Order: sequence, then structure tokens, then C-alpha cells
Amino acid sequence: MKTGCMAAGLIVLLAAASTPVSAQWPSFPTRNVPKLPDGKPNVDAPAPRTADGKPDFTGLWDNAWFHGGKVAPPPVSPPGEPPASTFGNVGAGFKDGLPFRPWAADLLKQRKARGTRDNPDANCLPMGIMQFHEQPQPRKIIQTPDVIVILYEGNSGIRQIFTDGRPSPGNDPQPWWYGYSTGKWEGDTLVVTTTGLRDGGWLDINGSPLTEAAKITERFRRPNYGTLLIDVTIDDPKAYTAPFTVRVNQRIILDNEIIEFICNENEKSVQHMVDNK
Repeated sequence: MKTGCMAAGLIVLLAAASTPVSAQWPSFPTRNVPKLPDGKPNVDAPAPRTADGKPDFTGLWDNAWFHGGKVAPPPVSPPGEPPASTFGNVGAGFKDGLPFRPWAADLLKQRKARGTRDNPDANCLPMGIMQFHEQPQPRKIIQTPDVIVILYEGNSGIRQIFTDGRPSPGNDPQPWWYGYSTGKWEGDTLVVTTTGLRDGGWLDINGSPLTEAAKITERFRRPNYGTLLIDVTIDDPKAYTAPFTVRVNQRIILDNEIIEFICNENEKSVQHMVDNK
């Protein structure tokens, strides 16, 4: 089933995403969960660490705005920190909006006028890093010393972040939907740089543009057991007059698992989509 052709509306997506994953896998307890005296999970406990002392991001995560299948406003960032991004509008937290170049602002209007029907995800294509970060379906992080793999339930996305010291490609590589991601540690923060993206990207459902000139920098932090914060800086001089940074707030999911998602299987949404009038 296609979960939410994005242009078909967020309500459709949320309804599909709220399907209990327990319908796929029998409930199985997450290992090594810190507990409170009453036996409930202690999500405020210190974050786990790997054998070499780095924070361990391994686990199943969903967005704080859609945690546990319930819709809520995204957490408000403390003063002076990046505003929260949203799935529909990456720049929702900026009072004056994003610093679009004129052509990019015009393209956004065109995409919205077409009901965002051209969103890659609406056509069973990869939705891009920011939409993957913000969409309501869970993602599973698998951390090893040399690479971090993120399995996104939505569209069965798979992303690799190499932490083995290799540089970003400088040989004019073939552009990729997810780009080429390398990471390095700055204390307890994993800093990920992504370049080599395809042109014509969508940062959100509305259609905020992303071009092949973009560099995306993510700063992953796990301040406690139950929280994952990702500050994402978009530096795309072709589409924006200045870089901007937004925050993605995610929460741990326990005793659950991601499910199989085959986007094109029985997909019937696109043929019914119409332009906005």
C-alpha cells in the first residue's frame, strides 16, 4: 500500500503510518533498557556508549511530533538554538521564511500549485534526506565503528554514513538521491557532511528546492537514552541566499520493529491527484 502519496495529504500518510508494527512482528523486548524504580523505561537515563566510548545511536526512532502514533506539535527549541523543522515545511520555524533566491521561490509556488504531485515520494522515488528525517514512519539506526546505516521504513530507504576516515568524493561523482555522506566525531557529536546530491530535490512536502550545489551538514546528538537531536544545516548557494539550520527531534521506540514498505505495490494514488486551483 502506498502510504501517503505526499500530495494526497498528510492525513492519509498519518493514517497509514499509524498501523501498529506489532501486526507484522510479535512483540519482542528491547534489550538493556534502563528502568525506573516502577519498572517503566527511564528515557532520561544517560545515553548508551559503544566500546570505544562514543554515544551509540543504535535503535528504532520516530519523530517527536508523531511519537507513538500520536500527532503533536514539534518541541520548541530553546532560545538561540535552531527551530524545529516540519515534514510539510522545513522553514516553518523561521518568522520570515527561508532565504529563497527568486527562481527558487517561484519554483516552490509552482510545486504547491500542482498539489505537490511531483514530489518524488508521491511517485515512489526517494524522498531525500530532510523528508526522510521528518516523515512519521520510523527509522532504524545500526552503528558500527566504520559505518552507520539508517534503514527508513518509508519507501524502504537505505542510507550509509561512513565514519572510517574516508574523504567526501572529489572526483565529480555520479549524483545520488541521498548524496555521499561521511561522518567524524567532535566530542559526543557526530558531524555528517553530505555532497553529490541530485538536482531538483525537495526538502519538504511543499517543495522547498534543493539543487546539486547543496552541502548538507548534520550534527547528531543523543543527550539521553530516549532522545536523538539532529541539527541540519542546508548550504545551497544556488537556491538560497544564505545557509540555514533546522532541528529534527526524535524519540526512541521500544519493543517494536520496522516493517516492509514496497511503495509501488498496488499504488493507485497518483492517477487521482489533481492540481490546486
